[in-house]
Amino acid sequence: MIGVVSVIVVLGSFDGFHKGHQALFEVARDASDRMDMLWGVMTFVPHPQIVLGNGSFVPLFTDSERDFIASFLNIPDFIKIPFSDVKDLNPKDFIEELGSRYKARGIVVGENFKFGKHRSGDVEFLKSYLTKKGWFFAAIPPFKIDGSVVSSSLVRQLVKKGYMQQTEAMLGYPYFIIAPVTEGDHRGRILGFPTANLPASELKLLPPKGVYATAVLAHGKWWSGALNIGYNPTFERGDEIRIEVHLDQFEGDLYGEMIAVLLLAQIREEKKFESAEGLVAQMKDDVERIREICRPWFYRREGLLFSLKECWKSYEYRLKVTNYNRISR
Repeated sequence: MIGVVSVIVVLGSFDGFHKGHQALFEVARDASDRMDMLWGVMTFVPHPQIVLGNGSFVPLFTDSERDFIASFLNIPDFIKIPFSDVKDLNPKDFIEELGSRYKARGIVVGENFKFGKHRSGDVEFLKSYLTKKGWFFAAIPPFKIDGSVVSSSLVRQLVKKGYMQQTEAMLGYPYFIIAPVTEGDHRGRILGFPTANLPASELKLLPPKGVYATAVLAHGKWWSGALNIGYNPTFERGDEIRIEVHLDQFEGDLYGEMIAVLLLAQIREEKKFESAEGLVAQMKDDVERIREICRPWFYRREGLLFSLKECWKSYEYRLKVTNYNRISR
């Protein structure tokens, strides 16, 4: 819809959408209602730090996962601009590009937003330039929780430490992985704990190796899950990270299906066992611990789970249409 009528654009790199970002969306939504304009979110692909950084930056969420969050948060238009198209524009030309190509007539950003070639544009420039153009403009101060500024950098630090409950508080929803189930070695089934194997992505930040309590959306239902991230040291000697999740009480086949895995809490670090029997005994304890975590969490977050499941229906449909169109070409 952007590009047809005047719109208010929320600008940012948006490595995921945390509560600070969501505060920007509320300002844009309120302004669009008052001014009888549309609003949308505009970001860049790939993330600017992937292009301009030292090669160590890994996004919190993949582009596909960001699409899911955008749908969940009821963002009416989510526009992803190729970063290569705008990275060399000066601030003035960048704004003019938004106005001519996307019919932007208003901009909402965080107070620390920088843009344009060499990050030469800032909030002061936007306020001055957009006032002259007669555009709506709002710069929102940092959003704080318990005195801490909510930021993507902070969320990244929490994920890297495996602090999933704190991550959920900053995001407003649990950190998650969306991926297709792939064929594994079936060892989990032999041990009595079948797992869904998920591919690791270079464009997805993973928490530390270990076992996590999770909520898994599969076959249109939420399941308690035991997620393992690591190298399977009891059996493997490779250096390839593996992501496997056991769905408690699930019976069936998930190969080829997309599933969503919400990471609720880390229950232990990865460990090498002396025998398969030792691993099985630990897995039984892990499942019991995960049930203890998931039961109250599922009850407490029932509304969130319902909303995510409803959003997943349209997300799955769009994925199927996209894949069909790709295959049909």
